[in-house]
Amino acid sequence: MSLDRAKAIAFARKHWTIPCDDGLLCLDNDVLTIAHKRRELRAPAAEGWEAMFVRYTDVTGAISEKAVFRKGTEEKLINDWAGLADCAHFLSRCLQAGGVNVNQRGVHGLVMALQERADTRTLCDRVDREAAQRVIDTGIFKNGDMLGYFNVSPHGDYGQIRYTHSTMFAGKLDPDDPGRITCHSMSRFPGLSDIEDRWFLKDGYKYTLIHFTSDDGVVGATTARTIAGWWKVTFGSETLFYDVLSDGRTRMARTAPKTTTSPLPEAAAIASGHWFERAGVVTLIWRRTGTVEIWTRDPASGGFTIQRNSHLSGRAEHL
Repeated sequence: MSLDRAKAIAFARKHWTIPCDDGLLCLDNDVLTIAHKRRELRAPAAEGWEAMFVRYTDVTGAISEKAVFRKGTEEKLINDWAGLADCAHFLSRCLQAGGVNVNQRGVHGLVMALQERADTRTLCDRVDREAAQRVIDTGIFKNGDMLGYFNVSPHGDYGQIRYTHSTMFAGKLDPDDPGRITCHSMSRFPGLSDIEDRWFLKDGYKYTLIHFTSDDGVVGATTARTIAGWWKVTFGSETLFYDVLSDGRTRMARTAPKTTTSPLPEAAAIASGHWFERAGVVTLIWRRTGTVEIWTRDPASGGFTIQRNSHLSGRAEHL
């Protein structure tokens, strides 16, 4: 079933400051049940106790967040900031609201599950902020698509080099905006957050962008026939060879193929990515680097002119 992006975002807007509708709250190594905590803390909903996330400043001056039951000015602590890890669970519930069957409670599991789906494409995989911004600015990455945050600093999240956070893309506030996200732990939603909600959040991450493809539209038959096959691509003195597949995949080699009728094996490629077509313009995105190439048809030569990362010009000639 395709992702209903509007429903996924609507769920996030409703639940970004409160526990999810399934009554669960995920921690680093445990899952709390809100109903059980209500009984334990004697905080019944019938008496006006509401479960929510509350921001506060800790003893070091850092902004923190806690899950509490609140009634008026009274609070009962469900769980302090240490241990809160509800981001993957929250995003799973958002996706389920949008019609996608995903149920993961850990970030690594969520990223892996999404990457393995037939209806997603990993546009870039653990790239830096500049590269991820290029991909976002293509407009291919849409509301409801997912970001994985790979911590690269031993002084960062949990002091571990691994995926430590995940968010859902929620669009741009204006054309010049870098793009905003929504998530739990810490809770954010564009235009409503009191903390940073631009997609990159902070330094110390590499970013993985995962795109749902069901509403990309059908590539025109003429474009599919024109683009599929082997291409000799030149950027100044650099020559590369691309194998562009009709299903949207692209692979790169440094040497010309022995025959243009055989596809390039993925194991032999020096890079792989995906291509997309909108209004006759083809966009290639290379997964490992986040490099973006815009291919525009050149009727005079029968090939394409290329802009790589907006500043490097090239050409593609069909082999």
